[in-house]
Amino acid sequence: MGGCKEEIPLSVPCLKGNEWNYVKECLDTNWVSYVGPFVKRFEKELAVVTDARHAVAMSSGTAALHVALILAGVKPDEEVVMPALTFVAPANAVRYCGAWPVLIDIQGCDWQMDIDQLSHFLSDSCVRRRGLLFNKITGRRVAALLPVHLLGAMCDVDAVAELATMYELPLIEDAAECLGATYKNRPIGASTPAYNGPLRIVVTSFNGNKVMTTGGGGALLANENSVADRAMHLSTTAKVDDFEFLHDEVGYNYRLTNIAAALGVAQLEQLNDHVEFKRMVAHRYEGIFLGHSHITAHPEARQCRSTFWLYTVLLDIQSKPIVEYLNSKGIMARRVWLPITDVPPFKDKVFSTGCQMANHLHEYALNIPCSVGITPGQIETVAEQLTFAISRH
Repeated sequence: MGGCKEEIPLSVPCLKGNEWNYVKECLDTNWVSYVGPFVKRFEKELAVVTDARHAVAMSSGTAALHVALILAGVKPDEEVVMPALTFVAPANAVRYCGAWPVLIDIQGCDWQMDIDQLSHFLSDSCVRRRGLLFNKITGRRVAALLPVHLLGAMCDVDAVAELATMYELPLIEDAAECLGATYKNRPIGASTPAYNGPLRIVVTSFNGNKVMTTGGGGALLANENSVADRAMHLSTTAKVDDFEFLHDEVGYNYRLTNIAAALGVAQLEQLNDHVEFKRMVAHRYEGIFLGHSHITAHPEARQCRSTFWLYTVLLDIQSKPIVEYLNSKGIMARRVWLPITDVPPFKDKVFSTGCQMANHLHEYALNIPCSVGITPGQIETVAEQLTFAISRH
């Protein structure tokens, strides 16, 4: 089968709204750094969209995760529980605090963190001492739960929240991949009735390949004034006096720039349309692959309305040669992430409850083009080339 007439990217920005006008306003008014009217406007409008009381815009989702873990009180040589299959950012943020990830497998029904395995880890592999929870195998304190909502959907938020409440653990949700998604009709920043623990924070990202982008950037979402205020303080170098350059603790230069926030405001105006487009792409692919014996389409749990951020299919043959073939034809496809257990800085250094499904997805699943703006013809080309590649193997 011949190659494509044009390259089809995996997931690229769609900048067709007021982006140019708003960025030009920043340049015309000289508000280009991390202070300026668009930063406040973006935070206010993001809070509304996500149903959070507060949004604190930062330079990346990873920066927001780092601040969230600090607020949760995560200390060196403690542990944070997270899924084994994810982009490396949350694991990195845990290490920024000197702590270590505990890795939970993915469940096959929705490709999210395995709730049963998480429950068994907390009940069977942990013990309470002096009101704190400790991993019986490593001897380290378990400091927080960090579920990562994967591939545009959300994990079973209430089930995780109930466990976090039961074990009195802070809950830090990494929603970097699912801005615009809902769980039981609740946006990512909405209050979770099932949680009654010490602290809940949600983090998201606006990287260039996300459903909406600021070029780079992220945000911390909170529903308590004190949490948002402290996040703002830490991400602004913990400055307490602009004239004397007084900083009352170690802070971080993590704030989002006004130019990036201007892009964000324009992108938020189009977020609903972008999500609907991504869902349309997912449904087109699902219809094409329906009944194909070698392809399992991207699942969607009943309680979740996914954005299908990176449309992913699971094959019954290894994905690596298929990805290589598609890329040779100008179709950008990617394997699903390497499980954190096999990423060199973490290999043989982290506690894992087993990663059978995470390894299976890495070996047999792949992301295929799904940009906002991909054409029906491009979708057909991707599907044709994918099915042809499978037939050759």
